[in-house]
Amino acid sequence: MSKHPLPALAAAITGALAVGLVAAPPALAASEDATPTTTINGYRNVGYYGQWRATGEAQATLKRLFVDGAAGANLTHLNYSFGNIAGDLDALDAARAAGAQGLDDVEPYTCFISDTPAAGPGQTDTAGDADSDFVHALTAEQSVLGIADTATQKLAGNFNQLAQLKRLHPDLKVNVSLGGWSWSKSFSKAVATAERRAALAESCIDLYIRGDLPVIDGRGGAGAAAGIFDGFDLDWEWPGAPDWAQEVGNSVDPVNDRANFIAFAAELRAQLDALEAETGADYEISAFLPAGPTQINAGGWNSPELWASLDYGNLQGYDLWGSWTPETGHQGNVYGDPAHNWGLGLDTVVASYVNAGVEPSKLNLGLAAYGQGWTDAEPEPWTLSGGGIGQITWDQLKARDLEIHHERTVDGRFNATWGYDAGARQFWSFDDEVAVAEKTAWALSKGLGGVDFWEVGNDVAGDLSSASAAVLRAAAPGPVAGGELLSCATTPDAAAQPWNAGTTYRGGELVYLDGRVFEAQWYAKGDEPGTSVRGPWSTLTACGVDPDTVQDWYADRIYVKGDQVVFDGVTFTAQWWSRNDIPGGKHSPWKR
Repeated sequence: MSKHPLPALAAAITGALAVGLVAAPPALAASEDATPTTTINGYRNVGYYGQWRATGEAQATLKRLFVDGAAGANLTHLNYSFGNIAGDLDALDAARAAGAQGLDDVEPYTCFISDTPAAGPGQTDTAGDADSDFVHALTAEQSVLGIADTATQKLAGNFNQLAQLKRLHPDLKVNVSLGGWSWSKSFSKAVATAERRAALAESCIDLYIRGDLPVIDGRGGAGAAAGIFDGFDLDWEWPGAPDWAQEVGNSVDPVNDRANFIAFAAELRAQLDALEAETGADYEISAFLPAGPTQINAGGWNSPELWASLDYGNLQGYDLWGSWTPETGHQGNVYGDPAHNWGLGLDTVVASYVNAGVEPSKLNLGLAAYGQGWTDAEPEPWTLSGGGIGQITWDQLKARDLEIHHERTVDGRFNATWGYDAGARQFWSFDDEVAVAEKTAWALSKGLGGVDFWEVGNDVAGDLSSASAAVLRAAAPGPVAGGELLSCATTPDAAAQPWNAGTTYRGGELVYLDGRVFEAQWYAKGDEPGTSVRGPWSTLTACGVDPDTVQDWYADRIYVKGDQVVFDGVTFTAQWWSRNDIPGGKHSPWKR
């Protein structure tokens, strides 16, 4: 369930990590032209989402998370995981010869999407999940807007659901995460030269930002996914790091990866900046940040040169200890204890970056929506068990009959959560709502810019992201400059619901879509708000704006005598009932 297994992390930890947060050199200044972003009270609440979640057994669709669950009201960013980078020409030619789709025009070492799963670990040169991304047809019941995918539409799957999702939450930032544990094989070779770095950046922008998808099973095509993604999350695991820290088969250049990675981030930033000048949009670059000092140093993850290109980073705040070892322990304890795991804790992870000069507000603290487990275990951390039993999701954990413990230090500070299943003699290390709230508060006390979760599909109801959001909202305003996450669900008068094509509405009911709240004037089902000036929906207000505020004129809104609007910068007052009457026209019902 974790995307970042670190079975040999302990081998890389040294006593120097136990220093904690000490006096740091001057922090790197935030860029004066930092990308405007979305925040909750000046903080980020970021969720990674595994692309396979919508079509896998759990059916953790975006609809279940953002419409049925609480994610839409609480997440500022969604990192869609993952995008892959192609291998060499031989691998591409072999896959094309075998009938793989999506590779016709793909050059070596560029971003791509194919319909071919990896044959096994380390065989990911041409692996893709086009079915989850944009091919798979979702039913109306699975759809964010209640609209079933058809056989002829060019965009289906998760990408179409993301497009629908942004109609409900226009300020949600959606970035694509490149690499991950399984798909980082070709990163090193793809950034080995200036020419390759430029080609890689251009291909990723073309594929995800311009939305030029390959044609697979009749779906995709030029511009088919335009407007969905707002940037990239760099999740190369791990540049320059030794073999024990790599997935099998990864290409690694211990001498040059660090410099090449930093140069690629700069190239991607430059190309996105140029695109911003063309489109007027803002594009972000974040990175998934390792916890281990070996990986940090090998990849230059805390170097000033890299951070000149990044808007923010998501710290690995989990898998600090895990079920790959027979000894039970904490996968994400706040405070490092020299007696265990070489003193590794969230405090030492944060220190690795802040003490190197990274501005704390550019860091998000990673939280786990899953647990690490051991069997034949004692109800106590740091004791020998019968062996690790892997990981299960937060949703699976909360369904078990666990005796939950919230461990604190001798002076009362929260440290970690663990649970014990006495019947099965199983020990579990995880983050529950208490841990999330405590860790979020701790992160804010250190000046961090927010938190992130791997992986929100493990938490369908949104228990954990709700817990962090509550802390963010209650805190003093945070350090991240950006627009506030708007909820269209609540107006000063009544609660609105996300519009759904399959729902029956009656007069007076409120829905939201495309940044507006609409009021039903009469019976409505399947009538899309905002598409007709004669239909059953009348615009009540822009999301986040009091309906009684004088607003722009809306053609579909029904006005009565005395209503006021702004049109072309001029305020008009309605003289009688009006709908679709342009203010200022001849015989207009509007008076200046």
